[in-house]
Amino acid sequence: MYYLAGIHISHTQTVEAIVAASTVVTLSRLVKKQRKWFKKAENDGGKTTDRSNTFMGRFVTRVHSYAIMAAPLSYLAAVVSNKFVQPEWYIKASLNIPAIEADTRLGIRIAAAVAFLGSVWCHEIILGELGKQFHFIAVRQNANVVSTGPYAVVRHPLYTTLLGQLAILSVAYWSWIPLASFGICIGAFGYKMALEERLIEEDPTMRDAYTAYKSKVPYKIFPYIW
Repeated sequence: MYYLAGIHISHTQTVEAIVAASTVVTLSRLVKKQRKWFKKAENDGGKTTDRSNTFMGRFVTRVHSYAIMAAPLSYLAAVVSNKFVQPEWYIKASLNIPAIEADTRLGIRIAAAVAFLGSVWCHEIILGELGKQFHFIAVRQNANVVSTGPYAVVRHPLYTTLLGQLAILSVAYWSWIPLASFGICIGAFGYKMALEERLIEEDPTMRDAYTAYKSKVPYKIFPYIW
């Protein structure tokens, strides 16, 4: 138990405050960096030459966007509104791992919160490598195939990072809720990757280079798995 300005603060509340702070800082940094890189991509790569205007293309993008944001926003709403204590409805979705003691669990959660904060670095590396090719289901005018850095391992490392972040949040929040988002995103990304790759392969300036890239890097998200 800690005391701050005459207020009793438990160890659990301290952990929830750390995890919540990590969530807010990470989300704000990701939004800021994504806007910066998207603007840079438009300046360097030009406008998009093609875009999927199908209902499913728009729908799937919204689905995974909402699923990704649902996990952190539901957690923040739960703990901030309840004085940094997980309310009963949120606890019902807790991970049930009896072998891990309470104090150990709190330490693991703090480590996961730090890892989530550090995941911004992964986004920075990926977007820096992707550069002017950053887009939403489209091909840019000055397009070229990116095959270096994380793209030499998997073809869609940004999706890998997003899924990894949800897995980390499941540990940081000690909840199944981020894993539900993880499952939704797996399905959405599967559809979206096929759509994105089809658009690239239909572009005459990209087709041959991307076909060669696919043969060199056969994995989409997880090496040796998918």
